[in-house]
Amino acid sequence: MKINSYKEFCLFQNVSRETYEKFIIFHKTLIKWQNSINLIGKNTIENIWERHFLDSAQLYNITKEFKGNIIDFGSGAGFPGLILAMMGHKKIHLIESDSKKCTFLREVSMLTEIHVKVHNSRIENLEYFDADLITARALAPLNKLIDYAEAFANKSSTKNKYPKMLFLKGKSYRQEISNLIQKQDFSIEEFQSITDKFGKILYISKKNMLNTKDE
Repeated sequence: MKINSYKEFCLFQNVSRETYEKFIIFHKTLIKWQNSINLIGKNTIENIWERHFLDSAQLYNITKEFKGNIIDFGSGAGFPGLILAMMGHKKIHLIESDSKKCTFLREVSMLTEIHVKVHNSRIENLEYFDADLITARALAPLNKLIDYAEAFANKSSTKNKYPKMLFLKGKSYRQEISNLIQKQDFSIEEFQSITDKFGKILYISKKNMLNTKDE
């Protein structure tokens, strides 16, 4: 698919005209910065609206009920965290270890007038705070992502709240799920990606924990 207009974008994911204008600013800033630092793969530049914007925006249908903090591991160019913030989430935390990418994320948030918290930190060094959801896209294999989430949640002094997880995965998702031999205490719900016929969105919950989605 090729997306070249607001109307075409809304055929797949409905957003307001105001939100789409923010996406345009994001797009222009991304292209400008891409000349100096590698934010996205070169082979995706010609199809940014589908491969990055729509791919991230599709998560909003699953996340819109979350009211608490959402942590985006390895935010990079801001996908999906910045997109979710532009679509209405008020408590987005972008975790990125590269200081130049953090500067980019802050510039986009300033230009689009959205509020996000950018943490220039490695995931494993992140200080604990209450979070309802952890997202990630094109960051690491599934078992590693869950390791990151577990390590973060275990920093809590109470241990009675565990964030949900929402990860975008490509065609290797089945193999990644089968590799979770030591992680039988998680339930995984699969949603079909609208940008990748072989890909899935994996919604992961720790069993026997509080349901933070409705809090």
